[in-house]
Amino acid sequence: MSNDKKSIRSKHPARRDLIPPSPQRCQGQLYTVQPNNTIFTIAQRFGVTVEDILAVNPQIANPNIIFEGQVICIPTAPPQPICDIRVLNLSFLTEEGQPLPVVDGVVQLNDRVIIRPTFNRPVSRVFFFLEPTGTETCELASLLGIDCPSAVTGVAEILWQVPPGTLGRVFVVACINSCCVKSDEFLVVRG
Repeated sequence: MSNDKKSIRSKHPARRDLIPPSPQRCQGQLYTVQPNNTIFTIAQRFGVTVEDILAVNPQIANPNIIFEGQVICIPTAPPQPICDIRVLNLSFLTEEGQPLPVVDGVVQLNDRVIIRPTFNRPVSRVFFFLEPTGTETCELASLLGIDCPSAVTGVAEILWQVPPGTLGRVFVVACINSCCVKSDEFLVVRG
């Protein structure tokens, strides 16, 4: 017998009198345990957790033992959260709200810059990052600021004090609950 994933695989048909009865009610579908199934592999197959299966199958006395031919209830998989946040625009503005110039695709920064992303819906947190040019790893990205915008608009904003000699890519990550989205990266420079 194998003990992987903390479940004993069903190997041989059990005597019918040893197999627990199927659950009396099932909000989902009934499944007949096949050879080498474990509760873990069944859960994976149906997109639910082991805990979900055990919660609707009180007849399973030991979660490490299931029998070939045993009928169990597979609960309906919970709906996956819809992550429909999109970054519509990322603007770089002067303190007066005027767009900064872009030369050859590079935003020309002042000493103080407003970074303003807009989204298709309100978000709860927006993280602003600068990744230095010449690096291809996000580990070197630095956090410029965080905004917790109002719950009624899809706009966030920070005022960034730009160090001289800044050269890199700016991007934002916006989240609402466990759903997050990253913007495109914008090349920026302050001479």
